[in-house]
Amino acid sequence: MIGQGIIVLVLVGFLMIAAEVFVPGLILGTLGGLCLLASVVLCYFAYGAFWGTAAFAALVILGILGFFLWLKLFPQTPLGKRMMLNKSLNTQNALPTKNLIGTCGESVTPLRPAGTAVIQGRRMDVVAESGLIESGKKISVVAQEGIRIVVRQTD
Repeated sequence: MIGQGIIVLVLVGFLMIAAEVFVPGLILGTLGGLCLLASVVLCYFAYGAFWGTAAFAALVILGILGFFLWLKLFPQTPLGKRMMLNKSLNTQNALPTKNLIGTCGESVTPLRPAGTAVIQGRRMDVVAESGLIESGKKISVVAQEGIRIVVRQTD
């Protein structure tokens, strides 16, 4: 009778940990871990230290093996394919490719101090050097620090 309870606790524990992927919040994972812990404690009390330790070691090995199998097999399932990102993000278009200092453009949104501008035909996130720049105003790039582009209103 106790052996069946231990097996049920192990199965419920692993199922709750697996369900944590679909229902985030750490509640199911915590409850699953507690079920696994309860199964080990029951094994210690019912069958002694040797079998309790053996059950603990088996759960650790099964957990690690299950985790790596999950990582390997889950992305290939239909549900895994729907949940996984299958396109590479193209960051090349997001970053300025050359030195833009001195180039001119136009503010698309009000720059308070950050906003969007069109420079060399590309929409870019920019920061006003000082003050507020209304939308539709001519701007020029005065500094470029990595991806941060600093602009100034031109007359």
